[in-house]
Amino acid sequence: MSLNPSSSNSYTATLESLLPPSCPHHVLSLPVSPCKPHVPSHTISDLSVHPVLESGLHILNMDLPAAHFLLRHMQAAPAWEAMYLHGLLHRIEGDLDNTRAWYGDVKESAAFKWVWGGMNSERDGSSNKMTSSEEAFQSAMSFLDGLEVYKNSLLPAKAASHRRPSGKDVPVEAELADVSLREIRRLLSFCEEKFGIDSVGDASDVWVSMSEKHADKANQMISGGEGWRVF
Repeated sequence: MSLNPSSSNSYTATLESLLPPSCPHHVLSLPVSPCKPHVPSHTISDLSVHPVLESGLHILNMDLPAAHFLLRHMQAAPAWEAMYLHGLLHRIEGDLDNTRAWYGDVKESAAFKWVWGGMNSERDGSSNKMTSSEEAFQSAMSFLDGLEVYKNSLLPAKAASHRRPSGKDVPVEAELADVSLREIRRLLSFCEEKFGIDSVGDASDVWVSMSEKHADKANQMISGGEGWRVF
């Protein structure tokens, strides 16, 4: 895909401005949710890039409502990358059970297998990659379990989730943030390669209808105070 130098440079510059060291990466939006965005939302929306990439930039910008607004229109097959990103958004929120559900829905997708199948090899420079989608999925679940222990350490005892054993050591925040950022960057890299980073004039063909179960869940998120936010 040929790239328009102006639009591609704008996307790249915006992405770099939202990554460390320019902006800190928050593994969770706690203890205050939603966090204050680093840059105005229109800085990202004016790029008019593919909606999946725009959603990813909004997440890095900690503008979770803006990302969620877009992702609600792309939460059924074949929008696997958007569905994956929807789960990642809930991970940043701290809504980890919702994340597990979304990750389970996309674990056989090329995007999820590429991201988690190469996470360890990227970190240690080895050529070893996970060979099965189940291995990639279990690696992601292990990360979410550690993140839940860390999340519970930030909350009052009565508000902490008791889904996981409470006796586990609390993971180091910097280590969790490293994995979190690598997951986001790998997913965005996959999407950049698939969709390109040029401006998209008409994105209407990207929207897909949601299944009944996702429609019910979306209604709960909009009006029922689900998760960490109320829209």
